[in-house]
Amino acid sequence: MIETFDVNRPWRLEWLWLGAFALLSVFLVSSLLWWQVRPPQDFPVNESVVIPRGLSASEIANVLDEYKVVRSSSLLYIALQLRHDPSTVQAGTFIFDRPLSVLEVASRITESGATSNLATVTLPEGFTIKEFADIASRSLPDFNAEEFLAQNATLEGYLFPDTYYVPADFTADEFARLLQDTFEEKTLALQSSMEAHPLGPDGVINMASLLEREANTEESMRMVSGILQNRLAEGMRLQTDASLEYVLGRPLGTLTAEDLEIDSPYNTYRYDGLPPTPIGNPGLTSIMAVLEPITNDYFYYLTDEDGVFHYAETFDEHKQNIAKYLK
Repeated sequence: MIETFDVNRPWRLEWLWLGAFALLSVFLVSSLLWWQVRPPQDFPVNESVVIPRGLSASEIANVLDEYKVVRSSSLLYIALQLRHDPSTVQAGTFIFDRPLSVLEVASRITESGATSNLATVTLPEGFTIKEFADIASRSLPDFNAEEFLAQNATLEGYLFPDTYYVPADFTADEFARLLQDTFEEKTLALQSSMEAHPLGPDGVINMASLLEREANTEESMRMVSGILQNRLAEGMRLQTDASLEYVLGRPLGTLTAEDLEIDSPYNTYRYDGLPPTPIGNPGLTSIMAVLEPITNDYFYYLTDEDGVFHYAETFDEHKQNIAKYLK
């Protein structure tokens, strides 16, 4: 029997390959799309997500991508354009009580609006844990100041000062975790520099807490940082009034000559080196001032009644500045 040649057979095989490739492509694209629609693994549940005023749809998508609310800013942008009116996105603070898909996020920010029952808690740079507790207790009805202080007594210096928008029923434990997480997030990019610094990470935070109270501008922080590091390098005592203010609980202006003799490891007039712990919670400006001080040859400084700094290389020059500016 003679076998006939089917001219259509190669074409059928090619179509089979094309069909298989198309199915595989659809599967891969569908899988990728499904993955991008799903909530990120580290979706910020019960955290403040702030959408500033005056942003475009693409900028809003980028903001939510940075907060890890969505996996793809591009997909959120497309969802806003195709299924919603981007102009209806409401600026403000959002709190998501569960992870949402990108489509649910688009609906939430255009239809439900920003959360209204948020409390604003502003924690100034350089303030102590006790001062943080006092501020939070005035804004959060369920906040237990004593519990907050007891649980975080060893974290002075490591609670980040900032303005927080949190649910009004936030507890002391939840608030403490937020402050710690924010500190870690804000200082993450500086960790390698802090570890390489002669003072080490803890020493950097410790000195930054001194600068918050010893100086009053970014420039003065960097200058005073250089001076304090000069003193440490020469084996001189720091002689900072701010550490005495911390242990005595009184403002700098009320310190007396007798206070300089108090027997406390926080008295840097009597004891060498840094205080045993930070004396407050520093912000990024003071931390950067430790890492990037203004190099100088000064060993002394003072502030006049107008808050202007005057520097000196020698103690004799410093005494002259005292006579001239602190009359």
